[in-house]
Amino acid sequence: MSISSISSVSNSNISISTSDDASQLEKQIAIIQQQIQQENSSKDDDQTKEAKIQQLQAKLEQLQAQIQQKQSQKIEQTSGNQVENSKNSSQDKTDSKDSNNIIDVFA
Repeated sequence: MSISSISSVSNSNISISTSDDASQLEKQIAIIQQQIQQENSSKDDDQTKEAKIQQLQAKLEQLQAQIQQKQSQKIEQTSGNQVENSKNSSQDKTDSKDSNNIIDVFA
């Protein structure tokens, strides 16, 4: 049926945007990791270094949590698509079985 092909196209667009979001988050993680390295080698006093590094690590943890959330959403979406596709497939099979059992009452 053409309806199922349209729904699969729209779902693939969603997964692409999810992976784009994840790659953006990974880029941000790389930047924060560089900032942590720069702060470790900076000439700031130990207390200032520690405070800045803690802030950067907190941001890093938030970004990692967001990536995990995006990945789990993608997994849930993929499994939801599989359930929907099997429902459509079984419905198509039922429809074809029903069309073979037409009784001609006027015969």
